[in-house]
Order: sequence, then C-alpha cells, then structure tokens
Amino acid sequence: MVRILHCDDSAAFRALLRAELEDDDDLEIVAEAANVDAAVRAAVQARPDVVLLDLLDADRDAVGELAAAAPGVRVVVLSGHPREYGEGRRGGASAYVEKDASIAELRETVLRVAAG
Repeated sequence: MVRILHCDDSAAFRALLRAELEDDDDLEIVAEAANVDAAVRAAVQARPDVVLLDLLDADRDAVGELAAAAPGVRVVVLSGHPREYGEGRRGGASAYVEKDASIAELRETVLRVAAG
C-alpha cells in the first residue's frame, strides 16, 4: 500500500481525489494539506511514501522543504500549470502529472514513483 499526502489549496479537488482513490487497494491518502506549511507538518506526522503536491507558492522550495522534513519521501507535482514541472524538477520532484490526467495515469505515476 502506497501512503499518500495530498497538498492542494482546493478543498474540493482534495475531496474529489480522495473519492476517486477510496476503493483503491494499492493507494491510500493518509493526510491532506491546504498549504506547504501544513504539508511539511503532515509529512512528519503521517510519514507518507509519496506527496502529491500542487506548487502553491512559487517563491518557496516546497519540494526541498518536504524532503528535508521527511527524508525518503518522494514528490509528484500535481498541477494544472506545466511551468511548475520545471520548478518541481529543479526542487527534486520525481514526476509531474497534470490535474486533468486520468485517475489511471495518476495511479500509474504514483506507483512507479513509490517503487523508485
């Protein structure tokens, strides 16, 4: 079971993704956060394998902050803005998935990233 922390400022999007993954035997959302500070705290407490991260604040190294707080966690940038892919990669993100990707594509990416 891959343990996921989902960080997105949209409560509606977090709820939608949680509902989509609710019956998945391989993925479990163990924590949610609305901002980077909450995500860092949640990463320390929940110890996820993968963080699905919307890069909310371009002035922060959110990927680096998560990696420092929770060594070993892998980050997948989940965004509707392709420019964030480059920002995430520079920060050490493992992958990028657009928000409008299919749940199958997201699932495949998370499993691949979790496997290393």
